[in-house]
Amino acid sequence: MPDTNNNSTLETNDYATQRVPQSLTVNGFKIGMINGSLAFSVPGLITGIEVGNGLGFKDSMLAFFIGGLILSILGAITGLVGRYNRLTSCMTLKFVFGRYGADIISALFVLALLGWYGVNLDLFSASLTQLSEQLFAYIPPLIPLEIAIGVVITITTIWGFKIIEKISNYLVPIFFLLLLYMGYQSFAVLNWETLNSTGNDTMGFSEAIAIVVGSFIVSVVLMPDFSRFAKTDKDAVTASFLPFLGISSFVYIVSAIAGIAVGSNDILNVMLVLGLGSVALFLLIASSWITNVINLYSAALGTNAIINRWQEKHIVIGMGILGTVAASLNLLDRFTDFLFSLSIVFTPVAAIYVVDFFILRNKRPYQIEALEHLQKICWVAICAWIAGIMMAISVTRGYFTISGYEVIDALVISSLLYIAIKKLKARLLAQKQ
Repeated sequence: MPDTNNNSTLETNDYATQRVPQSLTVNGFKIGMINGSLAFSVPGLITGIEVGNGLGFKDSMLAFFIGGLILSILGAITGLVGRYNRLTSCMTLKFVFGRYGADIISALFVLALLGWYGVNLDLFSASLTQLSEQLFAYIPPLIPLEIAIGVVITITTIWGFKIIEKISNYLVPIFFLLLLYMGYQSFAVLNWETLNSTGNDTMGFSEAIAIVVGSFIVSVVLMPDFSRFAKTDKDAVTASFLPFLGISSFVYIVSAIAGIAVGSNDILNVMLVLGLGSVALFLLIASSWITNVINLYSAALGTNAIINRWQEKHIVIGMGILGTVAASLNLLDRFTDFLFSLSIVFTPVAAIYVVDFFILRNKRPYQIEALEHLQKICWVAICAWIAGIMMAISVTRGYFTISGYEVIDALVISSLLYIAIKKLKARLLAQKQ
């Protein structure tokens, strides 16, 4: 007779530490829509506007394409890791970085996700206050507003993956239509000479690519959290290319044109100048809600992988409280720096666990039963990760580069170093035996 209490626990924890059964898998389009909804978030619009105004239209289009392609390819590969293992990204990291080593990486992911949560909540509350003043001549108190928003987001997150999937599937088509309307309004006020300008030179081309990659690199590395629900390999690949190259590029291009047309980096000002007051209100509320639900969901999974003694709903509540506190750190004032930091810190992590699974393990699934026997910290993985970060910093400061792009150099160095040391270590052990 099956253990019904254990089944209930697994449902409550959303398979945070167990394999997802085949019976619960879904198609890639549905999974892709989840990350696709993130592209329509207000930070996503800000990314498009700032890159567009910084580089100009032509160069920003190329940066969006190259950055999106890097994300899509890497996301497809990390997605396949999740599809083959049916485990969360944080559980996967334990087999690569060691039990405690993975906890260090997972803790950084949780902090990054809470940072995203804070950025969204900070932007949401401030913009909603400004919109409320302009549209209704009423300024709601900020702290009670942020607490109320946090409570709604936390309750939604407790419902788990299924509710996120359903909400995303309904909202993404609506967001798509709203962005089309914003693009239409932009062309009405667009100065074509401005569109052909070279931008305001506030960022370099490689930096712009790193910012585009940074906007979704956390989602790419955490792709197994969602791709573990993918039915087939094709679904895992679709779940990556649909949001990272397709939907996000569309959002970035439209928002870049809008920013160039209005001549502003302030998304709220851009939308109001274009006459999108009520549209801005809906987009702001809906996108910030679903974005922070996904951030909180992944943060809870990461925390559960570190401390698996607590029920997930308690973890979600705790993360919701910490995320609300993070909103007070004013990360929005350093938004592009925040994105750039994410790209150079987390890109090597994806490279390392991808080469470990596909090259060194030859796609052999990780066995949960072996967790207790894993080493506490895999120093090879940790060193390769740090080397990737240092390489990206070297490119940024002009010390040394391979390709000229921080993200690509970090990928190359971390993955090659990890493979080389692992194979050398295996050879030395074989000689001793």
